[in-house]
Amino acid sequence: MNGIILADKPGNITSAEFVNKIKSLVRVSKAGHTGTLDPFATGLLTICLEKATRIIPFINENTKEYEAVLKLGEKTDTLDFTGKVIMKNNDIEVGIEDIKKTVDRYHGFIEQEPPDYSAVRVNGERLYKLARKGIKVNKPKRKIYIDNIQILDYYYPFLKLFIRCSKGTFVRSIADSIGEELGAYAHLTELRRLKSGNFSVDQAFSLDDIERGKFRIISLEESLHDLSVINIDEVLTKIIRNGVKLNKSILNDCDMTDINRGSIYKFMFGSELICIAESLVSSIDLDLIEGKENIFKFLRVFH
Repeated sequence: MNGIILADKPGNITSAEFVNKIKSLVRVSKAGHTGTLDPFATGLLTICLEKATRIIPFINENTKEYEAVLKLGEKTDTLDFTGKVIMKNNDIEVGIEDIKKTVDRYHGFIEQEPPDYSAVRVNGERLYKLARKGIKVNKPKRKIYIDNIQILDYYYPFLKLFIRCSKGTFVRSIADSIGEELGAYAHLTELRRLKSGNFSVDQAFSLDDIERGKFRIISLEESLHDLSVINIDEVLTKIIRNGVKLNKSILNDCDMTDINRGSIYKFMFGSELICIAESLVSSIDLDLIEGKENIFKFLRVFH
């Protein structure tokens, strides 16, 4: 069973625990996900089965969409409701106009520091493990991109937001920063992932669905729909699987009119994914290249 299941993760379970449940239900030996959700968070989790675990780095999920509910007036050590309240300001009810002005500033590129309680590694150790030991470290800042952020509802002290952002964004940190700017503090009480790349939670299956055998497997080829295709025949399939390097003379019968140096391609024999490879040259260079010079570098080969 090679491919991807789009699953709707419930709350109160880690992403790893949820993947293990799915792995047991569908009876596969390998399974992994493409991006962690916090235990309290719900929504889309892309789960790769068997050979699909090898294509995780090549699946385009650079853009994520979330619905998030913030509670104003309290800051917690984990930046969500599972943590301990460490600061309070319940004396003022923040007006919607002030919230709009603050939220509107969260567009474009932003430098963000990961939460203390996160799986980011610093000097080889997870931040949450260091936080539990009371060890403070300099956390690396990362540049993230917020494409869209909108207020969906406001019923003090709860503020509901829609956020479309780049991969690696900590929504908990956004909630905390908004609370700090408002002078009221804030933490997350709900988080739901709606989209990851072109995958949507509307396509996802619940744990109950999967337990009943009602789910769809997305093929390896379909999962890599963003990669350009190079079609090959049976002879070239055998050559690739035998580990022979892809030079100009071997690829002479393939359509190489539109390749770019550094781009990644999927080689297909009919509907079967044979390999993923990176181009070492561009089409414009082909006439200057000798027959034995390598044109592609193998990244993954599927047998």
